[in-house]
Amino acid sequence: MKKILLPVDGSEACAAIYDHAKFFAEKLGAEILIINAQDKLPAGYAGVDFKHVGDEKLQKSGEAIVEQAKKHFEGAGLKTETRVLFGDAASVIIDTAESEQCDMIIICTHGMSAARRFLIGSVANKVVHHASVPVLIIR
Repeated sequence: MKKILLPVDGSEACAAIYDHAKFFAEKLGAEILIINAQDKLPAGYAGVDFKHVGDEKLQKSGEAIVEQAKKHFEGAGLKTETRVLFGDAASVIIDTAESEQCDMIIICTHGMSAARRFLIGSVANKVVHHASVPVLIIR
C-alpha cells in the first residue's frame, strides 16, 4: 500500500479519522493525500452566471481545512500532501482516488439517521458504493 486518500471537511466528526489514517500510514509505509472538496453552484444556475463567483473564498476555506488536518501528522515522519478540489464531494473523492492511484480511502461519516441518509444520501455512502479501492469509514 503506497497512498491513502484522506478527504476532510473541517468538522469535529472528521477529526476522528486522523489517528486512524496515521496508524494505517505508519504500519503500511504509505503516504497520505489530504483533500477537501469545495462544491460550488454550476455556471448559469437559475439564469445567473455564477462562474468564478467566490472561487478565491472557497479556495482559502479549503486550504485552511487541509492545513489544519495536516498539522495532525506533523512529527510523525509521514509524507503528506494537501489539495483543494472543486466539485461534488463524492465524485471528487472517487475521481481523485483513481487518478492518484490511491490504495485506500479513509473517510468519516457524520452519523445521519437511516431516514435522512435514504432521502439525501451521504458522501461516505456514495464513495463506498462507487470507489474502486477499499474504503474505511470511521464514525
